[in-house]
Amino acid sequence: MRLLNFIFRFIFLFVVLLQGVVSCLYAQNRLNIQVKEITLDETIQLAKQNNLDLLMSQKDSAIAVENIKSAKIERAPFLSIGGYYNYIGSPVLYRDFYSNDTLIDYYHHQTSWNIAAGIPIYYGGKIKTQIAQSEIVSLIQNEMLRMTDNQIKLSIITQFYSLYKLYREVEIIEANVRSVKINIGQLESKVANGQNLISDLVRTQLQLSNFEIQVFKTWNEIDLLSSYLCIQTGLPNNTRLQPITVAMIIPEETKQFSQCLEEAFSNRNEIKQSVLQKNYSEMSLKMTKSFYKPFISGNAIYTTNFPVPGTFPPQSDILNYGAVGVGLSYDLSSFYNLNHRVKADRLQIELDEVNISQVRNQIEQEVKSAYVHFMESKSNVITYQKNVELSELNYRIVKSKYDNEFALIIDMIDAELQVNDSKLSLNKAIIEAIIQYHSLQYSMGKLN
Repeated sequence: MRLLNFIFRFIFLFVVLLQGVVSCLYAQNRLNIQVKEITLDETIQLAKQNNLDLLMSQKDSAIAVENIKSAKIERAPFLSIGGYYNYIGSPVLYRDFYSNDTLIDYYHHQTSWNIAAGIPIYYGGKIKTQIAQSEIVSLIQNEMLRMTDNQIKLSIITQFYSLYKLYREVEIIEANVRSVKINIGQLESKVANGQNLISDLVRTQLQLSNFEIQVFKTWNEIDLLSSYLCIQTGLPNNTRLQPITVAMIIPEETKQFSQCLEEAFSNRNEIKQSVLQKNYSEMSLKMTKSFYKPFISGNAIYTTNFPVPGTFPPQSDILNYGAVGVGLSYDLSSFYNLNHRVKADRLQIELDEVNISQVRNQIEQEVKSAYVHFMESKSNVITYQKNVELSELNYRIVKSKYDNEFALIIDMIDAELQVNDSKLSLNKAIIEAIIQYHSLQYSMGKLN
């Protein structure tokens, strides 16, 4: 009996020491951390301003716009001006197999300049096709920009509500910690009076330690998730974010799956991108075929060529001339060297058609998954709400029995754990339902 009491006292002291260590770590974890309260709208707005993926996508879109302007410049006339200067050494005239030579005092300096202009008249539709391709690329980049924006928004919503869920878990567990501490105070008094065994007190102390470890781990998860959101929003990385004004109402979605799928096919950026990609491939085929056609251009030139005065022999005549005309060229080799390019372009169009079907299949699977998970999460909320009611009722019954000495402390601990688990599960289910709703809206292309 003495050995048993010694073991229980040793366990009791160990638990007390463990509580002290956990409390110390918990205090250090929350020390010297700046806390910033933030709403969901503020978080999304900061992410749109500072997220690097979104900034890169914006730059790609701006580059595509500049490329359209660059392609249109091909229609403009070109203008060039040039000149040259030559130093001519004195020539030597050799006669009789190099046995007799004569050095000629020739003029040494020669200059020339010219100005030329031209304008494309007809390039087989090449310029027009290049402009059309640049415009398609710009549309693709715009769709990618919108898709990136929606992806970031969904990610921020998911992480924001996940962070709020962790704060709610801390509140629930800390409420249980306070309740257990009250029980410990009562048990310590009863153990001192011999009304309860020390083992009952040890079990309750262990329960408290487990709760405090859960709190400590949850705060660490809060800091990790805050760090992720800080990176996405451009906030200082040592900031602990605390969500405020969070709407915990699960939005309703009354549409049937077929209606959700129809909206997804109409709105999703991926489908629009794949269709635009096919249009781009069709323009590539048109571009290749343009090389079968002749090129026509207009041109004008003025040039002059004269030596520097003071040279020998003197040059009294200076040749100046101007010219205007029309140029026509045709690449005869295009009849045999473009066949494979044309076939490759046609195969690319067929590949793009297959890709459109593949994208539709992927979107249909995403919508189906999001729809099922949202409906499932709504059902889970109702179930967990009932579980909370039942666990609280069970706790009241067990506590009444325990107060009247008809139940053991282990029964109380089990009842408290059931209440704690059911509240945590309900909190998780509500947050999950909200996240799944936004995931469904994203899959439908309606996350604006």
